[in-house]
Amino acid sequence: MLFKGGQKFNGSLKIKGIHSTLEAPLLVSTFGSGSATIVSGDSAAILAKDCIFLTISNLNIEGSGRLTGNKTNGIDFLEVKYGTIDHVKTSGFLYSGIQVTGGSDIRITNVHASNNGFCGINVSTSAKEYGTDGSAFKTVKRVYIGHSVAENNPGCPAISDNHSGNGILLGGVTNGLIEYCEAMNNGWDMPREGNGPVGIWAYMSDSIVIQNCYSHNNKTSLKGKDGGGFDFDGGITNSIMQYNISANNEGSGFGMFQYAGATEWSKNIVRYNISYNDGTKNGKSGIFMWCDPVTTHMKQLKVYNNTIVNNQGYGVNFEPGNYLDFVFGNNIFLLTVSSDCFVGGKFSGAIFDRNLYWTELQNRTATIPDRNPVYADPQMKLPNNHGLIFKTIEEINLIRYFQLSSKSSALRTGKPIENNGGKDFWSKRLPLVGNPNIGAFGR
Repeated sequence: MLFKGGQKFNGSLKIKGIHSTLEAPLLVSTFGSGSATIVSGDSAAILAKDCIFLTISNLNIEGSGRLTGNKTNGIDFLEVKYGTIDHVKTSGFLYSGIQVTGGSDIRITNVHASNNGFCGINVSTSAKEYGTDGSAFKTVKRVYIGHSVAENNPGCPAISDNHSGNGILLGGVTNGLIEYCEAMNNGWDMPREGNGPVGIWAYMSDSIVIQNCYSHNNKTSLKGKDGGGFDFDGGITNSIMQYNISANNEGSGFGMFQYAGATEWSKNIVRYNISYNDGTKNGKSGIFMWCDPVTTHMKQLKVYNNTIVNNQGYGVNFEPGNYLDFVFGNNIFLLTVSSDCFVGGKFSGAIFDRNLYWTELQNRTATIPDRNPVYADPQMKLPNNHGLIFKTIEEINLIRYFQLSSKSSALRTGKPIENNGGKDFWSKRLPLVGNPNIGAFGR
């Protein structure tokens, strides 16, 4: 099914129960030069249900606007298997620009989702797969989201009892990969107080990898929480955040959260990431921990070789909670304000071992909760005027900031870590023997 490039088509396309094959998938796309535009008004532009091998590509999708009548998602996949969405621009929908509910083997690439209400790109378990206690089972299998942008998705006026205004979100997914994506300026018009949106995040999911992404300048409502860069939220297991940059978010750069009613939160890794001046409103830190007091605990988190530069007051900040076997090692915590609160809050159950700490405060008086601390200027180049400069998200690992000088005390002074991923933020191979560097710069 092909639409002529450069033309606009009014209405909605509904596809139901078409089971195609790998060799001959059902294709909805454009022919000729340019992209066709589907203008769907108050409805979904494309609604696909119970389809197999469906590809949507090279289209612009426009709704009537989250505040001006639209009531749906832009592209809505319901129980689709082997579904692909590629080179699509979607904007003006009350809920999500791209919504995938249920199904498996989903691939979303080269999407630009903007000016939607709830989320730019959202993948979640279907309602029928939720447990009786409200927890979601991790039933959506094999999801890939890459080379996409979620920008200026402010919030959903129809949602008053939960968060909205997210960039990219996975819920109830097993085996998901998000890479080379950018989320920015989302969440600023969430119509409620309380828990809020995040740029790129996941909850109630297993075996998720978020890597090589840039999440910046995300926000929340006037009295809302969160608004951070990245988040492993309630019920996340066996997952990794690596090689990401978070910058200038109202919430903290990297959140580790567990809410009441979620399934177990355990065995997660945060490594070789960079946080720059995050937490301007909430969390006041590069890394923020929150565990609902009703929830039993969070356990088994490894946080190592991250570079945290913060002008709000903390490197890591903890809300009171039960944090079992949380280990922080080889991280740089650089505070560029007159503060010595490298680690804030109550962190019983968390271990700090061989991190580097530096602050502009001349006379440090605080006790560092570290078994083998390094207190020295890391000597690295920071961005000018709060700017991170790279032309495309594919060049995220080419930035020249945050690399260590040849005289840095962070060079070859870290502790060896097994199964460390094999490369640093700049995709440089890590040494096989000897002591590694402290921070995200490995060579």
